[in-house]
Amino acid sequence: MRRVSISAAWDESKAIIARDGKLLAAVALALVALPQAVMAVVGLPVGPEAKPLSSLMYLAVILIGLAAQVALNRLAIGPSTTVGGAIGRGFARLLPLFAAFVLFGIVLVLILMLIAIPLAGAGLISIPAPGQPPSPSLILIMLVLLAAGFAIFQLAIPVAAVEAGGPIRLLKRSAGTMSALLLGLIAGVVQAAFTVVSAVMLARIYGQLAGRGETESGVPITGI
Repeated sequence: MRRVSISAAWDESKAIIARDGKLLAAVALALVALPQAVMAVVGLPVGPEAKPLSSLMYLAVILIGLAAQVALNRLAIGPSTTVGGAIGRGFARLLPLFAAFVLFGIVLVLILMLIAIPLAGAGLISIPAPGQPPSPSLILIMLVLLAAGFAIFQLAIPVAAVEAGGPIRLLKRSAGTMSALLLGLIAGVVQAAFTVVSAVMLARIYGQLAGRGETESGVPITGI
């Protein structure tokens, strides 16, 4: 892959949004805003009394969100297409993209084990017993792996938008360069921030509609 310029990507993004903002907004409303609104009505799958319908709807919102990202990337990358064509592309590439996500998750777990077990054997970190929270050093390793993994998987989405192939090809094509990885990490952090804010707002809207009252002062750390 060629070298990536974050500033150039930002300038190009502004130009695309200014040019095709209405098309991008149409996809976002159909595949992001509408499912989130339905989720608000059904309720979030939290607590011991969570309904199976809520869990299924939550999974559907996640999958539709992946399709939305592919569709938005298809519009942004080109060649020119319709909103319907972009949405169709998003759902057509949903299965291999989700399979790539599962495979990559398995790879991350294996990498974590390959790193943690030797370090634990050398006494540098401690492996928590069942039911115990992980040590700060293990949490740091997990966060680094998750950040790098999230950035790499983010790069698989534009690949899925314009290229053919199964999950293995998507993962191979998403490795890229260090600058591309940095760009994917920045985009992932921004997206994660918006996701956290929207999830909390959605939870509080649901709480108000369900009459659950004020927020609690805190949450347990270990669940004990």
